[in-house]
Amino acid sequence: MDDSPYITTYCDYLQSSGLTAEMNAGSQIAHILEQTQWDEPQTSLDCNNYAVVALIEAENSEDPTTRELYLDMAIAALEQGNDHPLCKAHWILIKSLLGEREEALNAGFSAFLSLLQPVYSSAFNSQDAMPAGLIYLPQVWQGQGEPSSSRLNEMLHLQSSDQQALLLLGEILNQSQLVFYNSIGLRFLHLAATLFPQSASIMHALGISNLVNGRWEGLLYLQRADQQQPNCSSILQSLYLAYKDLQQPQLSLSWLNTAQTAADQNPDSSAWQWAKLEDDSPFTYVTVEKDGLLAVEPSFKSIVTSVLLVQGRWFEQEMEFWRDRIQPGMTVIDVGANVGVYTISAARRVGATGRVVAIEPFSNCVQYLQETCRVNGLDWVTVCRGAASDRDGMIRLALHGASELNEVITTEEELEPGTYEEAPCFSLDTLVEQENLHRVDVLKIDAEGHELQVLKGSDRLLKEMAPVIMYENVAGSQGSNLPVAEYVVSRGYQLFRYMPYLKQLIPVDSHSDLKNSLNIIALPRS
Repeated sequence: MDDSPYITTYCDYLQSSGLTAEMNAGSQIAHILEQTQWDEPQTSLDCNNYAVVALIEAENSEDPTTRELYLDMAIAALEQGNDHPLCKAHWILIKSLLGEREEALNAGFSAFLSLLQPVYSSAFNSQDAMPAGLIYLPQVWQGQGEPSSSRLNEMLHLQSSDQQALLLLGEILNQSQLVFYNSIGLRFLHLAATLFPQSASIMHALGISNLVNGRWEGLLYLQRADQQQPNCSSILQSLYLAYKDLQQPQLSLSWLNTAQTAADQNPDSSAWQWAKLEDDSPFTYVTVEKDGLLAVEPSFKSIVTSVLLVQGRWFEQEMEFWRDRIQPGMTVIDVGANVGVYTISAARRVGATGRVVAIEPFSNCVQYLQETCRVNGLDWVTVCRGAASDRDGMIRLALHGASELNEVITTEEELEPGTYEEAPCFSLDTLVEQENLHRVDVLKIDAEGHELQVLKGSDRLLKEMAPVIMYENVAGSQGSNLPVAEYVVSRGYQLFRYMPYLKQLIPVDSHSDLKNSLNIIALPRS
């Protein structure tokens, strides 16, 4: 194999994915690399292969300008060869990476359906079948609990581009879901499980998605995941919690005992710390931020527990902005911290020279936050029990099955006992004074529809400290939070939506620009 920089880039990519054996002379991959016209792509397959290498270079680029340049090169090549199924699939993959999930899902499903006939009809084995090409899967799509290269390896061993594109599109549809646990996500997980029946991570996700939807057959998929990936911490934890939810203590304890044996062999691994907790513990641990521990509800009633056990990371694309923006020594306020996904991320970035204030009214979540701070030694995090609002006093909180959906009650209607909880409320201006904060660099607000009241109680904070604001724009089935957008703009801020991968802030110039943006970022104009 020659020393072309294109070939070297792809070989390095395979090596980083643990596929060094696939680069042997005479292999299918070696043949594809040698036959591609790199400098002047002649065919649609050449365009695909060129674009794949450009995508790898984009992913390897830390500089946003360089990354955008390589991405533009990839898009141009894919559009030149757009009649090729792999070019279409990789173009759709780019849409997903850029956060354009709806377009990726619509285009991906249409392309997927168009490939079923050529792949599964008898004509597929004819001499007219298009030869295989190169495949790119982003590192961020690495599967938890199994080698990240498994599905990439499977695609690279297929003999035709149609077969490869079908599996690639299946993976794109699976990864493009904003949430895997709703009915649409469950539908695409079933599709992914059909395409990749030996994937432990897909079986794991399918099992939990079923359980979250009240379908106990999810236990079948968790059992299969355990067979395919034995002694995987997150899968054993899922089986333990599933049988606890099902109120089958003997079975749940058997899975806990299995995990404890594995934990004894990995005493220093953060992934196994959950197994050291007592069975009656009010919380369990999940790993976040590589080796951080987050205390969460030990049940699949919790969205956070479900998501982090499957994906190992929070799904909101603005998390990328959050991680990049927050620097050592900063002061961050997290309003509506819930169990602390954003809190622990901020805490690990500001460090001991910084400060994080986590505000949460729900008592159980406060307990989880306090445990997270204790187990990680986050002394610079202050957990405030209560709801940020436009006044100081008391407030009622409506309780839902998932704590992530709990919300402040603004009416005086009578409520059934057990359906709500009372908590203190206070303005952020009051909090700033009480906590003696001299600066606030970043303010996150996730208050399930109470965002406007939070901002109205932040007059001094916004005027004197002008923090970067990230607020929830769409909550549940509600539309865009226009009153909040208008209020923030009136206070001298400019609104942006975040484009992941390229790490760009896109100005929001009209109400229509707010549509489908889960979170909005506001920067002070000055």
